[in-house]
Amino acid sequence: MKKTLLFLLASIFTLAAWGDEPFRKHRYDLFKVLPPAEGSIVFVGNSITDMHPWVEAFRSDNEIPLPIVNRGNSGTYSTEQSDNLESYLINKPQKLFLMIGTNDIATSGGLNFKPEQVFAYVKSIVQRIHKRSPETQVYLQSILNNNTLNRPAERWLETNRLVKAFVEETNEDWLKYVDLYDMLSGVASGGVWSYDNLHLTAASYQKWVEKLCNQYLLDGEPSHPYYPNNASEQQQNGGLSGSHGMRATYFSVLPIQSDDILFFGDEEVKNGEWNELFGNSHFKNRGSGWGYGGLSLENASKIVEATFSQTDVAKLHPKAILVYAGTSDVLGSDDLETVKLKYIQLIEKIMSNCPSTRIYLIGVHPTNNATTNTTRIAPFNEYLSTLGPDQVSYIDCYNPLLGSDNVAREDYLLTGTNYLNSMGYVKMAYQIMTSINTHFPDEVFHPISDESAIERITEANIRNHIGQALTAGQVVTVGNGIGEYSETGMQAFNAKAEEAYELLDQSYVDETKANELVSAMSTAVNAALNQPVASTEESSVWYQIRALRAPTYYVSATGAEAGIAGLTTSGEMATSMWKFVKRTDGSYDIVNREYGTYIKPVANYNTQLQTTATQPEKGWTLSYANTPG
Repeated sequence: MKKTLLFLLASIFTLAAWGDEPFRKHRYDLFKVLPPAEGSIVFVGNSITDMHPWVEAFRSDNEIPLPIVNRGNSGTYSTEQSDNLESYLINKPQKLFLMIGTNDIATSGGLNFKPEQVFAYVKSIVQRIHKRSPETQVYLQSILNNNTLNRPAERWLETNRLVKAFVEETNEDWLKYVDLYDMLSGVASGGVWSYDNLHLTAASYQKWVEKLCNQYLLDGEPSHPYYPNNASEQQQNGGLSGSHGMRATYFSVLPIQSDDILFFGDEEVKNGEWNELFGNSHFKNRGSGWGYGGLSLENASKIVEATFSQTDVAKLHPKAILVYAGTSDVLGSDDLETVKLKYIQLIEKIMSNCPSTRIYLIGVHPTNNATTNTTRIAPFNEYLSTLGPDQVSYIDCYNPLLGSDNVAREDYLLTGTNYLNSMGYVKMAYQIMTSINTHFPDEVFHPISDESAIERITEANIRNHIGQALTAGQVVTVGNGIGEYSETGMQAFNAKAEEAYELLDQSYVDETKANELVSAMSTAVNAALNQPVASTEESSVWYQIRALRAPTYYVSATGAEAGIAGLTTSGEMATSMWKFVKRTDGSYDIVNREYGTYIKPVANYNTQLQTTATQPEKGWTLSYANTPG
């Protein structure tokens, strides 16, 4: 007997090493210290959400800033947003707009999810939001049309169909489907609508913003776009293409007020929600970049050019301009004199547009490499500190983040990287706030103290841990098939899930109680799993194990005692067939049909698995794996 086993052994055979994972993680870490206030309007999604300055795009009739927060994260998946969902729900938002799935369905560089898998996570997210915050209005936005080689159209169309049908079947006022597909179909064609046939220019966002204003954003009070209605004709990109060019188009058609504080810079500026960090709505993010550094000084100058280009919106001289730029140049191969010249050209570009505006130059923060710090970053920052004229001030964000061994303090960087973590962002915000107040003492800030930040991080970690355990039991397939979860078995999980929701609804979550519930939920889900049929002396059941991210490949033996690999094989090749033989301790041996050899367990998961002719000392324990890696 031959069966195909899909997904169950993902934790054994799928090794996912996402190159941009630290980039996403440091933004998720920032979210832990920024729980959206009660009554917030939260935008959640991937880069298509993350790229856009939502808080600046809308205005009410009374001109009071709307309580909008951006919780998009470029490159992310429904799985990761689900993992961090509790960071957004703690104060029960007024509305939550979700667009997710574009990266999930990607066949390369993504999760290679089928529509049913994406829908399982969307449904789980919706259920968790409504259970946690019944008054929150939830809006599920369609995956947009695009033209990329690794995203099959049938996948996003079917995902949209499943999500829309779910909303219609739920038939509740708190859940709405926002169909943007036809309205933004031009994204796939590029031109003024997109520079990469996937992400959006200001012209596309203008349409999106207008639709939300007219139908969904505010209840009983009109809202209006800040964008001009002819954004497709007005937008400027400063001569940039790609993601930087699209960011530039937003800045070119957004107004500038005299009390604004514009923050120009690279990825760490772009990824910071500075108006929330400072507790001050005057801060406007003008950063761009994906990946550490992420924006050259030359491209930063072009962002400035686009920001101050003449379009049909009011552009006054802002109160102040902050600049955190030069990371990629300083860490590059150019000599420092060349880097300094490019930096001067950037500052001259700003001064030519804002001759009387106070300009703050922020020192590049230290890395975890002492040589780079002492030979490149420190000398560059020393140069910045000497620059004039009088309207220019230097803010030291190097020494406050530096440890005694000439590397950045570990408590300010994401572990093993040079990215700021949440505490690093809090520290930088404090340094900047102190400097600004020396020139503008009446500028009001509501900063986050170190003590408050630590409390928020601890609380977010506990709550997200519970949320992850809830999702793990909500996205499984209930049924009687192998790798499915029995309905009777899941009753124990459901009972513990109710306890978890009650705990999350409390103002304080006890960590010990949380850990007990997470363990109990995990145990219940594992116990409900229908395991593969074990082979006995009387019968043999052979399985083919399909790769999760490449479903045309099967886990195959390459020799009697050799590594195993994912190979495209014909359906009857014995090298790709395996049987599970139960051991006395309840674990399994996994035996190849062609060679009769065993898969040998290894200590390091990131190692190619090998076959061995002799029975290993230990067997394999099978457990659920809901996501790759």
